[in-house]
Amino acid sequence: MILFAAIAGIGINALTSNDCLAQKKIRVLYVGDAGVVLGPNIVASPFYYEQKGYEVHIWCQPVLDALKAEKDITVDHMPTWIALKDFPETAQDIAAKYDVVVLSDVEQESLVLYPWERMMQSPMGPNRLVSIREFVKNGGALIMVGGWQSFTGRRGIGDWGNTPVEEALPVTCLQVNDDRHETPEGVHIEVLDQNHPAVKGLKWESCPVFSGYNRIVAKPGAKVLAKVKEFGDPFIVVQDYGKGRSMAFASDISPHWGAGYQKWENYGKSFVQMIRWLGTGK
Repeated sequence: MILFAAIAGIGINALTSNDCLAQKKIRVLYVGDAGVVLGPNIVASPFYYEQKGYEVHIWCQPVLDALKAEKDITVDHMPTWIALKDFPETAQDIAAKYDVVVLSDVEQESLVLYPWERMMQSPMGPNRLVSIREFVKNGGALIMVGGWQSFTGRRGIGDWGNTPVEEALPVTCLQVNDDRHETPEGVHIEVLDQNHPAVKGLKWESCPVFSGYNRIVAKPGAKVLAKVKEFGDPFIVVQDYGKGRSMAFASDISPHWGAGYQKWENYGKSFVQMIRWLGTGK
């Protein structure tokens, strides 16, 4: 009986331990990095136009695969046209399902606005940019990844400056028409804090070049983990915000800026490591 009780006790402890591990999974919501490619498009005369086919491209699929391969991470992906209607509406709604929000190549209009039927109502609903800020302030985590629709973006289309989301980010968006720095010759990344958990143990000096990035300014009190070697611009920036934490990654994880990055042996591992720091602080 004593032996049976001891074995049963071990079983109970093991179950409790497994339950705790299950509860510690980092739940990620990844928004953006997808698009519909149309074509070929044929114009045969002033009276004849035809479109043959379309494809949905998930440009962040390699990163999604890397995250899904980790036992301690779960990830849901929303293209922007899905996020417009399905992104959680309140900070509580976000926190109920996720620990980390990734915004990558998604303009702020996709989250501050709602689908057509709700745009015709007043009020439309909660301001989801405020909800993201409050989610981070209350203990959640946020990363914005660069691209033509990130930060200020191409011709200002990102438009994240002076928004509640910018308040939660460790960087300020430039008040310019276009914050992109296209570098067809490629730029290298120089890590400034080799011991930070988000970049530790990775040989960033061996990473292939990036073909461009968004110019951003680190906020006072934020920590610049890496910079663009050739120009000195911030590349990876982190900060604590309220009870949570946030990160800015100035370039894209997908082509065209991230085409070289995707070929790096530590490509998936580097993003997993950033998500782990965001989700746990370790």
